Amino acid sequence: MNSLIKGFAIALGDHVNTDIHCSTKYMPGKDSAFIVEHAFEKLDPNFPAQAKALRESGKTIILVAGRDFGINSSREQAAQILRDIGVAVIVAPSFARAFFRNAINNGLALITAPTEGLSSGQQLCIDLGSGRITLDDQSIRQGTGLSDVLLDIVSSGGLLAYLKQHNGWPTSQGRMSLTP
Repeated sequence: MNSLIKGFAIALGDHVNTDIHCSTKYMPGKDSAFIVEHAFEKLDPNFPAQAKALRESGKTIILVAGRDFGINSSREQAAQILRDIGVAVIVAPSFARAFFRNAINNGLALITAPTEGLSSGQQLCIDLGSGRITLDDQSIRQGTGLSDVLLDIVSSGGLLAYLKQHNGWPTSQGRMSLTP
C-alpha cells in the first residue's frame, strides 16, 4: 500500500463525539447520503458544504481534530459515514478506543499526532506508516504511524475485506482459515 495521503484539511475541535456527525436522530429512516449532508453541522454549519466541495472536486479530505475524537459511542456507522463523506484519514491527539477500532475495521486510517496550529484549507501530506505530517514539503508534526497489519487492513477496505482477501488471519504457522 502507498502509505502517503495528500489532501486538504478540515479542522474540528476537541471532544468531538459521534453524535455530532452520526446522530441517532438522523438514523431512523434516513440513508447515509442524507446523514453525509448534515454531518458536523451542529459543530460547524459550513462543514457539509466544505466537505461536499472537496469531494465533488476530487480532492481528498483529511480531518484534523482535537483530543478524544469519536467519544460517546461505539456505533460502527460513525466510521462508515466518515468514509462516505470522503475522509481518507483523521489526525487527532487521541481517539476513543471503540471508535479507533471501528474506524480501522471499516478501512478508515487514523493517525495520533498533535494538531495545534493546523487549520482548514491547508494541503497536508500524511505518511500513514511513519505518522509524519508535512505541509509544503516540510515536516511539521510527528505522530504515531500504523503498523503493517493495520495498513494492510485499511488498504484492503477494512477488516472483513482483509480477511476475505487473505483467506483468514495470519498466524505464525500460516493462515487461520475462514472456512473449515
